[in-house]
Amino acid sequence: MIKALVCIPYSELREPYEKCIRQLGESGISFEVRHIIGIREALEDAVADKDIVIARGITAAMVARKWPSKHLIEIELTGYDVLHAIIACRDRYSPRRIAIVYAETLRCDAAMLSDLTGVDVAVRKISDEIDTERAIMDSVSSGIDAFVCGRTGATICDMKGLHYVPVDVGKEAIERSVTDAAAAAKTMEYERSKSLLIRRLLDDNADGEISVDADGNIIEENRMARRLIGEDMENIPEWKEALSSGTAFEKVRMINNLPCIVRYIPVFQSGSPAGVNIVIQNSESLRESDSKIRGELKDRGFVARYSFSDILGQSQKLLDMKAKARKFSSVESSVLITGETGTGKELFAHSIHASSPRSWEPFVAVNCATLPGGLLESELFGYVEGAFSGALRGGKAGLFEIAHKGTIFLDEIGEIPLDVQAKLLRVLQEKEIRRIGDTRVRHVDVRIIAATNVDIRAKVREGLFRSDLYYRLSVLDLSLAPLRERGDDILVLARMFLERYASKSGRKAPSLSREAQSLLMAYSWPGNIRELRNICEKGIVLFDGPEITADDIRSILSVEQGAEEQPSLEELASAGIIKKNALARELGISRTTLWRRMKENGMKR
Repeated sequence: MIKALVCIPYSELREPYEKCIRQLGESGISFEVRHIIGIREALEDAVADKDIVIARGITAAMVARKWPSKHLIEIELTGYDVLHAIIACRDRYSPRRIAIVYAETLRCDAAMLSDLTGVDVAVRKISDEIDTERAIMDSVSSGIDAFVCGRTGATICDMKGLHYVPVDVGKEAIERSVTDAAAAAKTMEYERSKSLLIRRLLDDNADGEISVDADGNIIEENRMARRLIGEDMENIPEWKEALSSGTAFEKVRMINNLPCIVRYIPVFQSGSPAGVNIVIQNSESLRESDSKIRGELKDRGFVARYSFSDILGQSQKLLDMKAKARKFSSVESSVLITGETGTGKELFAHSIHASSPRSWEPFVAVNCATLPGGLLESELFGYVEGAFSGALRGGKAGLFEIAHKGTIFLDEIGEIPLDVQAKLLRVLQEKEIRRIGDTRVRHVDVRIIAATNVDIRAKVREGLFRSDLYYRLSVLDLSLAPLRERGDDILVLARMFLERYASKSGRKAPSLSREAQSLLMAYSWPGNIRELRNICEKGIVLFDGPEITADDIRSILSVEQGAEEQPSLEELASAGIIKKNALARELGISRTTLWRRMKENGMKR
């Protein structure tokens, strides 16, 4: 609670002040009313624990000089109070000349008062008790007959046997001083709460924060800064460089055996550096923050879930694709991944990001084909409050902002409408976005990986896709081979899927019969890896035996595709429908491997 001291110059003021304080009611301020005249020991004791001091005359002047941090409310004399005292002095003593002896803060016009009262009025300004006695005696020497003064002056006049009339405090002045104190208390309580919040904010910050003036004196520092450097600015001497250059910069320094990033930001006053704000980030807090951020991004799905080790297979085509994608990981250029549905475009996008220098930053994936144009634009670029009907209060950051410093994966890029393509081109060219309904441009540092299963060049020729955007997206291009061209990878993936789904069902993975393997190798796989995965999952659900046969596969394909049974390898070869070399090419295997499999199945070469 705010504490206030009311210094009354005479005891008769106690009751009027206490009555006014009672009428004020609950105000968040505690008043103490004390009778104190001039400057005494009692004043120093009374002021010590107070936030606000109400006083008048030389008592107020002394508080202002000696305790400048205290909020002083002076009991101001009104013109009526002074005029009333002069008239009372004139009528009581009939003096030729009257001196007003009062503190320096008194504002009055001696000539005007003389005209109004018909008495020659002089004004003597004082600052303390010694001044008061000197002013009174000098006035007597100059022919002053009577005095209008405060209670200190009245005491001296009593001692000297001089005529005087004290200036009393009126009801209006009492009420004004109490009201002003209550208003000041509210402001002080607010500022005190704000300072406490700021102090807590600084002290709870994991970074060290220091403010120094132009001489290197610490003006403010938080708990972490005190822990890291204490009061010794020699640990971070570069503040002088920031002050002289007027330019912000960062340094890496060892502080208390911890590698720290120290950021120096000069503070300007009237165009010149007046001090420096210093932020110290220690490696320990950076690691903790990074871990929390990555955890949050993972919870929201904004992190790469796959790496190159998750892309299984040993076919030469796959190895070549992975080698090319790894090279793409080390650079910043845009990547366009093309391939049939189900060939693993998203898997490669995740892996490129996970192996890139941006791997610790967000990975944001969006399927452009699932969102209509207007919604896609708001999702990609965000919007401000009131941008359109239904916009969230406060607006919303777009996916490009969320992906800042990381990678955004635009799947099915070929389905983006032309108007959104123009905005996407701006991001690629200028590295900046503008939220819907906003006038402010925001810088974003984002790498773009796009993917499509359609012929983008054909769309460009048809005017459905911007050629300039296509060339910006396809700086690096990666074409993924369909599953039917990856040979033995079909069986590698099939066994992996069978093991995965069997494990989820709590059973041992079944094997594939030789005929089933041959059938899988001969199948064209229009749905690629996604289709193979579905077939394996259904095989685990539908068949309980230790082995999955060709008939099992045919039954799944019949239901899945609604198509005729696929011919077996034996039927294809023995019927002479396909020559062996062509058959080997169709299956994505060498002729030697084909012969070996034919031999294993008891077939003639």
